[in-house]
Amino acid sequence: SSMAAGGVEDELFGGGGENDEAPVVRVMLQSNPPPAALPEGWYLKPSRSYPGSYYYFNNNSGECSWDLPTAAAGGGAADPAVTQETVAAAEAAVKSIFKRSASSGENNPEAGEGAGKSQSPAQQRKKAKTSETRQRQQNAPNKDDPKEVRTLHILKKHRGSRRPASWRNPKITDTKEKAMSDLRELMSILDESKGNVEELRATFEELAKTESDCSSAKRGGDLGFFGRKKMQPAFEKASFGLKVGELSDIVDTSSGVHVILRIA
Repeated sequence: SSMAAGGVEDELFGGGGENDEAPVVRVMLQSNPPPAALPEGWYLKPSRSYPGSYYYFNNNSGECSWDLPTAAAGGGAADPAVTQETVAAAEAAVKSIFKRSASSGENNPEAGEGAGKSQSPAQQRKKAKTSETRQRQQNAPNKDDPKEVRTLHILKKHRGSRRPASWRNPKITDTKEKAMSDLRELMSILDESKGNVEELRATFEELAKTESDCSSAKRGGDLGFFGRKKMQPAFEKASFGLKVGELSDIVDTSSGVHVILRIA
C-alpha cells in the first residue's frame, strides 16, 4: 500500500525526475497529516472579506459558521472521524478570523463577501503605504477650507426680521417676498459683471452703499475677515462655501435675506 501511495504522490507532484520532491512531500505529510473529514455536507470556504482565512459552509442548508460543526448536514450525528486533531487543525485555520470578529463584532462570515482577494506581501505593503499617504493628506491643511474668509454682503430686511429697522428705514414693513424680489433685482445687475472680478466688486460695493440695510453699507458691504462661529450658521456656511470672487444665491437668516460676495 505504501508503494501505491508513493505512486499517487509521484503522479501528483511530477515524480520520476532526478530532483524528485515527492520524498520531501511524503515526510511533510507524515509529520503534519491532514485533519479528518468534516461532518457530511460541511466544508471550509475561503473568505474574500478576510483573505487567507476560512469559515464553515453547509452546502445543503446554506448555513455559515466560524465554529466547527459537530453534526452532519440535516442534523444527523457527527462523523466519528471528527476528532480532537480535526478541531485543532480547524481552529488554526480560522484563528485570525476569531480575532477580527471579536474586535469588530462581525457575526456573519459572508458579510462583505467579494470585498477583496488574497494579497501578496508586496500588495499589502503597497496598500498600507497608500493608507498612510491618504491619512497624511486628510491631516494636512485644506486650502479649500480656510480658517477665515472676507466677504461683502447686501442685506434686505423685512417685517419678519429680528430687528425690522435700519439706517435706510426706521420701520421696515416689507414682506419677506418683497425683500427677496428687491434682492433679486440687485443680483440681476451683479450678474452682468460676473465675468470681471474687479468690476463685480466695484458694482457690489456701489449697490451696497445705497441698498443694504446693514450698517456695513457705508463700507460697501465689507464685513472684514471672520472665522467660524462668528456669523449666523446659514451665513457662515454660504460664505465658507464660496470661492474667492464668487457670488452667492440668496441666503436667508433671522436678520433678513442676503447676497454675499467673497473677496478673500
